[in-house]
Amino acid sequence: MRNLLLPFTASMLILSISGCALIPDLPPSPTPTPVPPPSGYEPQPGDDKLKRDQVFLEIENSSLVVEGSLPVTASVVLNGNLSDPCHQLRVVVSPPHAQREINLDVYSMFDPGLMCIMVIKPFSATIPLGTFSNGHFTVFVNGQLLGEFDA
Repeated sequence: MRNLLLPFTASMLILSISGCALIPDLPPSPTPTPVPPPSGYEPQPGDDKLKRDQVFLEIENSSLVVEGSLPVTASVVLNGNLSDPCHQLRVVVSPPHAQREINLDVYSMFDPGLMCIMVIKPFSATIPLGTFSNGHFTVFVNGQLLGEFDA
């Protein structure tokens, strides 16, 4: 019996040591880039037939809203005016890049062939930015600093 125990023990020891060497080195997993949820103000099909125009953004009356614990949920409340009721608000949110900056491109689209009443149309739009689990982020709207937050 003793003659069988020694080879069995040695075999188990060799297998356990060699088993450790079989674990591959895995590359670190990349931090996922938050994808902003839809806001309803994204570019739409048919926008290529419309003309792009500026909005009159009231950056001082717009705000960055940060909610909750981890993961942090962030959104932007934009306030301003469109040139007339025929202009449609568009907002493109770019995901954070390496410097953790989030950029919003805010503009309007309109059909230049349509007749429209010449009256300014105020707007207030809430734009979700997504959820964030770590880091310091800076938010810009049309190149202007809106705010910063930590996740």
